Amino acid sequence: MEIMQQKNHQKSRELKMRFQERDGILLEAIQEYDGVVARRQIKSLFWKNKTLRAMEKRLAKLNQTGYIRWPEIQERKTYPIPEPIVWLDWRGALYLAGKQGITVTEPKIPNENQLRMLEKSLRSKGFSWMREPRWSQLKHDLCIVDIRLWIKESLNNVPDLSLEEWINESVFRSDTDYVDYQIKTREGKTFNKRKGVCPDGSFTLIDDHRRLKSEPFRARFLVEMDMATHDNPSFGLEKVLPGVAYIKSESFKKRFGNNSGRWLVVTTSPIRMRNLIQQTQASCGNESGLFLFTQFDNFMKRNFFTEPIWKQNNDEPPKPLIEKMMQ
Repeated sequence: MEIMQQKNHQKSRELKMRFQERDGILLEAIQEYDGVVARRQIKSLFWKNKTLRAMEKRLAKLNQTGYIRWPEIQERKTYPIPEPIVWLDWRGALYLAGKQGITVTEPKIPNENQLRMLEKSLRSKGFSWMREPRWSQLKHDLCIVDIRLWIKESLNNVPDLSLEEWINESVFRSDTDYVDYQIKTREGKTFNKRKGVCPDGSFTLIDDHRRLKSEPFRARFLVEMDMATHDNPSFGLEKVLPGVAYIKSESFKKRFGNNSGRWLVVTTSPIRMRNLIQQTQASCGNESGLFLFTQFDNFMKRNFFTEPIWKQNNDEPPKPLIEKMMQ
């Protein structure tokens, strides 16, 4: 691997490329979407009405000059990679850090040791560089990007709504909030538990129509992508109870300014969703209204906010998220 990196470094010095404004915007997008994106996602953002060949030609130049990376042969053999992906290479990280006024020493030869030192140096100055994907979480992380793109596309069709901010999972991982809560066993015994809460993302919406009427106009949501990797009781114990405690906690208020928020759970199938709703109601009773559920099958087919795709209760029909925003 180190020999390959040295060869790529030499090639990047030999290859000349005029860096374009769109190249910088593309690098910023990769960083904005938490460090790794699928090539199809890049195409939807930058080459939506262009040919795949046009995109691949530009990405190849950025790869050869050290701005972006994709899996090498050994990585493809070693890790579960569901689809073609791209992440920042060392020169891309240096470019973005430089735009923030951060200066570090450029590696003479980008071998494993020097890249680790570069990553550590950038982190110490406030720039987080994902040097390689979280391979075991890759499918999950790409799904979160899909959800963000779904939200972005949906907002284009709802003039009164706008996205005030999105907070990436990496922010919560680097500065995790911990909550204390109680678990009751089937025998009726109660014991205390402490857990760090790390949403897959958080976003805040602004409703301009309500703002003009001097009504509450801001709504906060925490995103949970359920990949059906745990059994249902585990969801209730590991996600629901600490999720409720988090919204009511001082750490939540300190981070967001108040204790207002809801969890949006996107899961894999109607059966899974029904079971998760049952577990949520069994775990937290009346506070189950803090959780709303939908299926990933709705992705890009239906509007995230205005169409009836969200459920709170198995006995009621799904409703639009916009109806629940300010309740």
